[in-house]
Amino acid sequence: MEHHESQPAAEQADAAEVVDAVQLASGLAAVRKRRMCLWGVLIVYLPAMWATQKITHSFSGSMPVFFLWFVLLLWAMAYSATARCPRCKNYFHMHGMMLLYLRKCLHCQLPLNADKAPR
Repeated sequence: MEHHESQPAAEQADAAEVVDAVQLASGLAAVRKRRMCLWGVLIVYLPAMWATQKITHSFSGSMPVFFLWFVLLLWAMAYSATARCPRCKNYFHMHGMMLLYLRKCLHCQLPLNADKAPR
């Protein structure tokens, strides 16, 4: 009889682990999405400036495009820097005032691809 009573507790633990795995995967997916947004803004810079130089043929003509890109960069950095770690709930890339884009949480060392690791 005791074995039967302990089985639901084991099932509950398995269910909690599945929920945690789902939350971990969705949280890390959000962190990766924000990082990709930042990388996209960074990658756009050279083609945008090259195209602007080809069109305007002047440094002053390309300045509005540069400032627009810079504002987008600031937004993307703030957006990616405020991504929360799904495990410890701290900012994934920020520790105090230090912003580091490493592939692990700066607080709990959770790898960015922990949900994709083979089990």
